[in-house]
Amino acid sequence: MATWTVTGGGSTGHSANAPTVKVYSEIVDFSEFTTSATDVVEVIELPANSLVLYAGMDILTADSSGNSNQLSLGDGADVDRYVSASTPTAGMEVTRARAGDSSLGTTSVGYGYYAAADTIDIVSSVGVTTTAKVRVFAVVADCDGHGDNESQNVTFAS
Repeated sequence: MATWTVTGGGSTGHSANAPTVKVYSEIVDFSEFTTSATDVVEVIELPANSLVLYAGMDILTADSSGNSNQLSLGDGADVDRYVSASTPTAGMEVTRARAGDSSLGTTSVGYGYYAAADTIDIVSSVGVTTTAKVRVFAVVADCDGHGDNESQNVTFAS
């Protein structure tokens, strides 16, 4: 078995227009609008060909409505891809280590590739959220069209 050595790697040969990774962040203040149980709040718009590396919720103000409400963070394919149903109490809500419904498996991790435009959503699974204030964030790489027409920029030798 031969080992092929690459030369010219690192940042050499990579376009200055290469995609960058960005952090998207939106505040959802539930005191500003009325929701019902099982409502979906589309929070972050994702363009087609996006890779979400990490997403989560930071509860800035705990919900004091007393409705035993729970919030999930996901998308149209998996309502709890990033955060499973949890009570909005103050502090960071962690992303899921194991997420997914039966169609996506029970061991998927909290990331996702979106070939088509989609949204990251807060889903109210139980009760009504009336006073919580939540920061939703996502670390997103835009993979649209980058490298589709590029040629090899390095040399391989055995």
